[in-house]
Amino acid sequence: MTRREAPTLNELRSRVQKARHREIGNWMARRVARPSAVYGTWLAIRLGLSANQVTAAAWVASMVSATAIGWGSRSAFVVGVILAHLAFWLDHVDGQVARWRGTSSLDGTYLDYLMHHASGLATGFGLGYGLASRSGDPRWAIAGLLIAGGWMMLSLHNDCRYKAFFQRLKAGTSTYRVDAGSGGRPAPPAPWPRRGLGRLAWPMYKACEPHVVLIGMTGMAIAAIFFPSVWLDMWRWGTIAMAILAPTLAIARIVRAVNRGAAETEFARWFHHVESPQAGRSASRDRADF
Repeated sequence: MTRREAPTLNELRSRVQKARHREIGNWMARRVARPSAVYGTWLAIRLGLSANQVTAAAWVASMVSATAIGWGSRSAFVVGVILAHLAFWLDHVDGQVARWRGTSSLDGTYLDYLMHHASGLATGFGLGYGLASRSGDPRWAIAGLLIAGGWMMLSLHNDCRYKAFFQRLKAGTSTYRVDAGSGGRPAPPAPWPRRGLGRLAWPMYKACEPHVVLIGMTGMAIAAIFFPSVWLDMWRWGTIAMAILAPTLAIARIVRAVNRGAAETEFARWFHHVESPQAGRSASRDRADF
């Protein structure tokens, strides 16, 4: 390693935080997770942990969290929410460790994305299965499956589009120039639209975002400690609402994207067709022969 393995907090803050880390991303990431993750990064580096090991720890925490929620008891639900916060926090530590060590890679990003998808699936199903375990009614497990499926489709919305991009690029039938920054780029959170369907759709999509779900589960965990009867009602009605909302929004987003040709439009912003040198030489020979 070129950098010593006992950095101070100030050294870490100056190197591991991305530019505009206080502006881009959700509220919990900007205000809580990223600033506090420096302390976890400080500890992880001293323990000799790699970024991938921290990602694996976040993955384990999220799976145990979903299992605890699915257990169905009040105390297990509280423990599950605490572990969900730990997973969310560790998910910000791993990137900082990678930046400090200079080990950021596509493989690490791949592992991170896998963890996000698996966490959403497990948590969504755990919310329904926990009620099924508690009540003995298997219909709650179906609700959990609907939540997990809806969140999965919302989460994979962009990933599948980019996989389609790569399939076209791998075909090798055309040569493209990449204009960095022409496609979708990280930006500060968009404001709540004040007109059109966006006034209704925006808060519904927001409700399905992982950090908003975590905030909602935190409120439920607090109710579980102090107001058990209220907690159970919150869990039931929240699960019913999300079982309807998540798959409905996912289907609507997919239909809207396909009808608008969103994948082709974004591909055209990122990649511009250019004539390959070989094609240019062939065309020159054809003109000369003519």
